[in-house]
Amino acid sequence: MSDEELMFYRHIEDSPCGYLDSQVSNSIFIDPDSQPSEDQLNLLHLQGFRRSGRLVYRPQCPACNACHSSRIINEDFRTSKNQKRAIKRNQDLRLNWRDPEMLEEHYLLYQEYINQRHRDGEMYPASKGQYQGFLVDGHNTHKFLEARDIEGKLVACCVVDVYYDGLSAIYSYFDPLQDKRSLGRYMVLALVSQGQQMGLPYTYLGYWIKESSKMNYKANYQPLEVFDGEFWRKLVDDELI
Repeated sequence: MSDEELMFYRHIEDSPCGYLDSQVSNSIFIDPDSQPSEDQLNLLHLQGFRRSGRLVYRPQCPACNACHSSRIINEDFRTSKNQKRAIKRNQDLRLNWRDPEMLEEHYLLYQEYINQRHRDGEMYPASKGQYQGFLVDGHNTHKFLEARDIEGKLVACCVVDVYYDGLSAIYSYFDPLQDKRSLGRYMVLALVSQGQQMGLPYTYLGYWIKESSKMNYKANYQPLEVFDGEFWRKLVDDELI
């Protein structure tokens, strides 16, 4: 059976950028009702496309090219002092993979995270419909990576696309009251470790945006490559080489 021909669309109107105050944004995306094959999704992923629920998209803004897909080179990755401390603070946690489904325990953690950490964002207030459409629905490429404490309580979760060449972080949510754990940092490191164990060359972190404090933290994970629209290039001291 041949792959379905994919149709690409673009939003009619631009919208204010959520990362750079001086810019407007737009994107191209495939029909959310289409049924892309695993091969097609992997090819789109290598071309800088990301997934949100069933929406597979890539920024295509009228006057800006600041969003660059980023990926850690697993084989060469070395932890920094801060990253080592995050691993040590969470050595009591246990990781577990599970299939995506609507679970009350997961939704309640997500709700608390959004309502505590992102009250100024477009996802506030959280709702079950939003959670379902954003993180549970998809194209059968994703898994949930759970982190639980010694009592079995869910303290963090990373929703992950599993591709041929690596694990791609879609979104992480965690207990906002456990600041000392640095759970956001820990879940990235856990994903790298899982990818290494699986023999996958890369860990994808979504878009790196140099001028955005929300998105430029990804440069802390080295060595990092970013997609310039044609090629994957190493990022060193915030510059592509």
